[in-house]
Amino acid sequence: MLKKLAIATALTFALTQVSFAEDKAPAAAPHNVSIAVVNVPLIMSELPQAKVEAEKLQKEFGPRKAELDKIQEQGVKLEQELKTAKDSKATEIHRKLASLKSEFDLKAQALQEDSQKKQREAEVQLGRIVQEAIDRIAKERGIDLVVRGETVVYATDAVNISKEVIERASKLKPVKK
Repeated sequence: MLKKLAIATALTFALTQVSFAEDKAPAAAPHNVSIAVVNVPLIMSELPQAKVEAEKLQKEFGPRKAELDKIQEQGVKLEQELKTAKDSKATEIHRKLASLKSEFDLKAQALQEDSQKKQREAEVQLGRIVQEAIDRIAKERGIDLVVRGETVVYATDAVNISKEVIERASKLKPVKK
């Protein structure tokens, strides 16, 4: 009996505290939450600045890629020669192939690292532009929440602001670091 009384008293006390806490909380004005959706991959593929950056990367790394292609062609020719080569000539071709493979691997790795670094830098720069456009649109339209469309199961065109972001971001200039 004493146990039941203690539990009842504790529950009454807890409920009273919750009731007082609710009375002290200011009443929030009803607010309709405005949500928008953006498709970031679509935005990045449609931005003129992204196309310009892709062209810059091609110009910068194209010659190095062509050099790798040339080394690869030399290797293919040597492999063809190796099929008919005998004794010391075959040994010489094996050494040349090993040297070419080593050169190719080293240059390919350097090209990959350099191009990935530049690509990440360009993506960060473009990401800043896109984020600025999203922020401006959200503030102007009173949007409370913007979510990435790739994770949304369903959204109407009315909440998709991707095209507007592309238009707005296209007009923004990249900010130098």
